[in-house]
Amino acid sequence: MTLTQQQFDRVNLAFTKQSEIYDEYESTNKVLHWMRQQVYRVALKYLNEGDKILELNSGTGTDAIFFAKNGFNVLATDLSDGMIEKIRNKILKEKLSDKIRVTQCSFTELEKLYPEKFDFIFSNFGGLNCADDLSEVIKHFPNLLNKGGRIMIVIMPPFCPWELVQIFRGKIKFALRRFNKTGAASNVEGIQFKTFYYSAGDFKKSLSNNFKVIYRQGLGIFTPVPQMEKFQKRFPRLLKLLNRTDEKLSRYFPFNLTGDHLILVAEYNPKTN
Repeated sequence: MTLTQQQFDRVNLAFTKQSEIYDEYESTNKVLHWMRQQVYRVALKYLNEGDKILELNSGTGTDAIFFAKNGFNVLATDLSDGMIEKIRNKILKEKLSDKIRVTQCSFTELEKLYPEKFDFIFSNFGGLNCADDLSEVIKHFPNLLNKGGRIMIVIMPPFCPWELVQIFRGKIKFALRRFNKTGAASNVEGIQFKTFYYSAGDFKKSLSNNFKVIYRQGLGIFTPVPQMEKFQKRFPRLLKLLNRTDEKLSRYFPFNLTGDHLILVAEYNPKTN
């Protein structure tokens, strides 16, 4: 068994366990809810009416349901057995089987979807950070996109201000974990696996010359990371102020290169001779 297969087996198990509690966790997490709304604002800006969406690491289907209710057709994919089950249950509950299809598929095995074409490839909240080589995922995109199609990924970068300040609390290893090029140990529901962090520059390097990056935005620069739940409860007014500061500055340099996550959009226009 390869290391990659071991990694993905652990990810499958971890997120299958998390699928049982994820929706409830998000419903009470103000930062996570705010982050998702920022992602939707950008996505709707770059989606065109009638676009066909391929979603990677779809989780429990929250984003797929949102896109479907906004008139888009979605192919939702995920590696996790548990997440796939949750998506299918939601589709039935929401009566959206005419708008959403589901395929259990790793983002490193996207050739299974050939020759189907899409207008928009979407990956939210660091799902692609489970890949130890971002280019091994993105290499599939030209075969899956129509000309003029776009990709939008929300990914965790190395530089996260709220994690770096943990140095002053003596949590040096935690504060610097994102800079580990061989991956940082993550623990989800008691399952250990590695997470790899990618900058906007890493994303650009992984693209072929047929792609052009058209948008960058930091997400969670001034706003604390979602895991800081006590902060959310103790300082609700301050949290709203930090949210607004993020919303005003996160699109501009250097804030569009840092944060708990980055929102990155690129457009595909293959060159012809």
